[in-house]
Amino acid sequence: MFCPCGSNLHSNQCCERFINLAANKRVILPTTAEQLMRSRYCAYSLNNAEYIYQTYAKASQKQQSIADIEEWAQQCKWVKLTVYSQTNSTGNECTDDYDYVEFSAFYIQQDTLYEMREKSRFIQELNDDNQLAWRYLDGDIIKHQALTQIKRNDPCPCYQLNDNNGQQKSKKIKKYKHCCGR
Repeated sequence: MFCPCGSNLHSNQCCERFINLAANKRVILPTTAEQLMRSRYCAYSLNNAEYIYQTYAKASQKQQSIADIEEWAQQCKWVKLTVYSQTNSTGNECTDDYDYVEFSAFYIQQDTLYEMREKSRFIQELNDDNQLAWRYLDGDIIKHQALTQIKRNDPCPCYQLNDNNGQQKSKKIKKYKHCCGR
């Protein structure tokens, strides 16, 4: 199965290795802010609120709760991630204290397809094992809008947006009611 982050890698070779090992208290850390952002998107799609909470910067964790994160993740069906850029505060390749990742996350909530475009800010902090780890600090939402109301017999947006998530196309496009609309 391909990773929900859209990398075209298998899940166990991509984001799930960070998420699963974190749950078992064994550590393989994302080496870039973009890897962390992709793994957080994947965790949302898997409803893994614990990982999302763990990857907030310490200053941001105080404003979050695992229950709130879990509630938000469960309300949505995450269908696509598009990464536009990764830069540091000077606009050069990422080498400073803060890295920025601009992306769009597409999700379905109550039969409506949404796009949320954000420029997220990441920082490196020492984790519990005294290793430097990327953490999500905050983000500026550039755009958050409903794109379309989805009817039961419409083609499923996950198929259209992801080109069937990198897998071979079937002969027939799935209808929303037989896919994400269940």
